[in-house]
Amino acid sequence: MRNPRRSLITALATLLLGAGLTLAVATPAQAHDELVSSYPEANSTITSSPTEITLSFSGELIAGMQSAAVEVIASDGQNIATDAPSEDGTSITQHLAPDPPAGMFTVRWKVVSSDGHPISGDYTYTVAPTDAVPSSPAATPSTAPQTPAPSPTATATEAPADNGYGGETSGGGDTFAILAVVGGVVVLGGALVIVLMVGRERRRRDRADAARAARDTTAGKDLTDES
Repeated sequence: MRNPRRSLITALATLLLGAGLTLAVATPAQAHDELVSSYPEANSTITSSPTEITLSFSGELIAGMQSAAVEVIASDGQNIATDAPSEDGTSITQHLAPDPPAGMFTVRWKVVSSDGHPISGDYTYTVAPTDAVPSSPAATPSTAPQTPAPSPTATATEAPADNGYGGETSGGGDTFAILAVVGGVVVLGGALVIVLMVGRERRRRDRADAARAARDTTAGKDLTDES
């Protein structure tokens, strides 16, 4: 006769193993999309201000309901974005005001990832016209010995601070991968405990069967001797 307790434990172990494998496989697939390229490129220097910028992402964005927002902040603090950005699949385009002053520009963006979560970020580019030649004073002869200038020392790069532009950053995919690994370990650990419990229950039942068989054998021998 089949042991109901053993059947229940086996079913639970199978369910936990299946859930762990599903979590480990499905969670990374739900990671947020990321910004993969832009025009102008991040940290690049160009010679004239573009009329529009383009941002390309790793997945198709959710459009509509003003889900995307882009600001392009000039060095004087002015936002030169002229209208709402247009979305097209995996990219968005933002038109800019003509002839802004040269300098560094900060692009701040916010979109809705293909998994339904908002993501945001920022980067900079610089506009430096070709005719902007820095002036330098005329060199004068000097008889004093020249002392070499100390070389700049490398400074540790600080972790980027929260850009305060709302939404989640585009690096959420790592967190989901870590959670998937941790969840899989927990589930597999639980399954291992259940398997050990099943083994212990089986050994206990085998010992009980052996003792009962020994008793039956002894009783049969006693009956034979009495006869």
